Amino acid sequence: MIDRRPPPLLTFLMPVFALLFGLAGLAMGWQIWGRHNQAGNMGKIRVALDRIEKHYFPGLTVETAVDGALEGITAKLDPYCEYFTKQEYKEFRENSLDGKFGGVGIRVGLDRATGFVLVETPIEDTPAFSADILPGDLIREVDGKTTKGQPLQEIVRRIKGDPDTSVTLTMFRKGRDPFKVTLVRKIIELKTVKTRMLPDSLGYIRITEFSKIMKTFDAEVKKLMDQGAKGLIIDLRFNPGGLLEECVELADRFLEDGIIVTTRGRTDDDLREITAKKDGTLPPIPLVVLINGGSASASEIFSGAMKDRGRGTIVGERSFGKGSVQTPYPLGDGSNLKITTARYFTPNGTSVHKEEGKKEWGVTPDFTVEMSPEEYSKLMKTWSDESYVKGEKPATPEGFRDFQLDTAVEVLKAKIDKREPKVEARILKKEAKTQED
Repeated sequence: MIDRRPPPLLTFLMPVFALLFGLAGLAMGWQIWGRHNQAGNMGKIRVALDRIEKHYFPGLTVETAVDGALEGITAKLDPYCEYFTKQEYKEFRENSLDGKFGGVGIRVGLDRATGFVLVETPIEDTPAFSADILPGDLIREVDGKTTKGQPLQEIVRRIKGDPDTSVTLTMFRKGRDPFKVTLVRKIIELKTVKTRMLPDSLGYIRITEFSKIMKTFDAEVKKLMDQGAKGLIIDLRFNPGGLLEECVELADRFLEDGIIVTTRGRTDDDLREITAKKDGTLPPIPLVVLINGGSASASEIFSGAMKDRGRGTIVGERSFGKGSVQTPYPLGDGSNLKITTARYFTPNGTSVHKEEGKKEWGVTPDFTVEMSPEEYSKLMKTWSDESYVKGEKPATPEGFRDFQLDTAVEVLKAKIDKREPKVEARILKKEAKTQED
């Protein structure tokens, strides 16, 4: 009798082949459907552009229409996504990498809740920094024209202009009637690393933003160490962030090994784990980091790494909560698309990004010390006076005390003396929310 059953191996492989062919067919079906759906959407865009080109009065170039369409698409994403024309991207690179640009010196974003422009922070040594402008203020008008619902890049262009010309901004701040601020534009050159020696041989380093800072930082920290600094305070208050590689290199100065930050996105290219190396690490000098609600992005990466790794103590207020990665994609004609591609995570795996419905965000200080808008305004005036006045230190604004720096000093002295710091949390009473809020 002949055994007509298939061999055992073939018996095993037949259902496997069937499953593979089934999956391949399903994948091909999804791909065809996706192409059809994409073709339909692109067809709609082509028809719309054709109608605009032929019938819109008084006329519009296709290039202008495409630029507007891409600005509209990015406006539907998160506030950190942007489309740049060739000229805009050139200015963006100059601003981010060279630390030099023209304007009044304000970092801005879109406030989705109100539709107005939000001041992220005024930049030190600029007209905006010297004026009555604070992080969290809303810019409602530029030279009498509303900013509500307008593309961010268009508003930025209206604020910028030739040096020695003026621009008037109508501002809104919680608890205050709308007010106007007139600023005279100038060429802005950023001085991003500022140092001094505090009493008791405590080194103080303030970093205003993460442009190309490390060459200056290394030189300044060496001066402080040569002068006998026993500990360091790094002040990142109102630092809006900047270049990832710079803040990572700064963190690397204080860590010999281990994770600094990780990123996670939709593709393998967006999965990164950045670690410290031993070369270039500073001696294990005690460290305190100052942050507040104007400390964002790269500032949060650095302070989050110092906190999670136990390398530094964090003092101040909860940071801004900007923990997303933006990647620029060139579009061939010099224009560029900058879109969010991933999230940052601290060494403990915490996302600092502020999202709707999320109750916790940002980097939480080890010692919370809050300051009022009025106190911050006096602090920024003090910083501004220090920038413009040479020689003898200008008088401190009447009645002003930098509670956060005072706490940082006490915490640092306690670390050096190996004792518990004598500090208490400073929590200010929050104003009741109004309909305008």
